[in-house]
Order: sequence, then structure tokens, then C-alpha cells
Amino acid sequence: MKLKLLKRIILNKGALWLSYIKLIPVLRRLNKNSLVIDCGANTGDITKKFADTGATVHAFEPDPLAYEFLKKRFEKNPGVILHRQGVWDKQAEIVLYKHKDQERDEMAYTVGSSIINTKINVDKEKYEIIEVIDLSDFIRNLDRKIDLIKLDVEGAEIAILQKILRDDTYHLFDRMYVETHETKIKGQREELEKIKQTIQEKNIKNIKLNWL
Repeated sequence: MKLKLLKRIILNKGALWLSYIKLIPVLRRLNKNSLVIDCGANTGDITKKFADTGATVHAFEPDPLAYEFLKKRFEKNPGVILHRQGVWDKQAEIVLYKHKDQERDEMAYTVGSSIINTKINVDKEKYEIIEVIDLSDFIRNLDRKIDLIKLDVEGAEIAILQKILRDDTYHLFDRMYVETHETKIKGQREELEKIKQTIQEKNIKNIKLNWL
């Protein structure tokens, strides 16, 4: 196994365990009546934790390789509703760029796929055409309170959060955990600071940034 790939696998495992620890209090509040949206489900490790509580889970994953694994993993679980789509601030067909170190079927690098071509670890020559949906609209169309949203979509979070704040969609979910990627994408640090300011001004308590 290549050293880079081994390092990537170890980093993925470390991030996964950290997320488990952070989510323990949240998981204890979920039950068969709960509704969860997992944006950036990848191969479903966090999705499974949500589903094991009995909650209904909408899992979004646009990377074709990761999605096929996800589909096989949950094909016998009717409580997990899979979407081969990404989430963004609008509905469209766009380019999904792959990690610069990904070769062929290396699943470990699919966590780094991004629709943002300025993300430092993607290769503009490696890409897929994918469908994205407007997450704010999707939340509204569910027509019920959502217990939890996990948003980890490799840089698309900024546009999504801006739309959710404009639409006041944050009133429709109990809690959102967001992993931001401003250290990997030029210009996002400034945009994130504006989002933090808006969250503070509106006294929004249910959006948790940088949960990992």
C-alpha cells in the first residue's frame, strides 16, 4: 500500500472517531420518531450511527464510487433514504472534482471530492458531472421539523449556510453540525466570518460550526 494512501486511511479513521465522540450526546436524543439529514454521507459510517438510533435518515452522497458502497451497505435498511446527489444553494448539474491523489477505485480519497475547484487538494482534470439540490428548499419541502442535519460537503457549506440564513430555514431544524473547510479554500475564511456575525446578530443557537 502506498504511504500516501495509508496516511489518508489513518486520517479518515481519526476524524471518524472524533466525530463519534462529538455526536454521542446527539445520538442519545434520537429515536424512531426522529428525522436526520446526512449531507456528505460518503460510505455511511456516520449514517449508520444515526440509523442505529431508529431515526429516519436522508443520506446525500454525490461521489459515484462512495455512493455505490453506500447503496450496498443500506439496501436492506428502509430507514435510510439514499440520494445520489450533492447539496448546495441551488439545483443544478455541476462538476465534482476528485482528490488529487485518487487513483482508480481508491475509496479513501472520496471524502475529499468537492464541487469547489479552488480547494487545494482537488485535481481539475479529474471530475464527474453530478446533480446537486437546493438544501434549503429540500428542508422546507419536508414539511416537518428535522432533528439533526450533518453538513460536511467539502467547501459547499458556505453557499448553503448563506442561503439557509437568508431563507430563515434554520427555524425548521433542531440542530445542524457543520464542518467548514476555510483552511483549504481561498476566500472562505472571510465569508465564514460574515456567517458567524450573522449567526450572532440573529442569536441563532442551533447551528454549530467546526464540529470536527
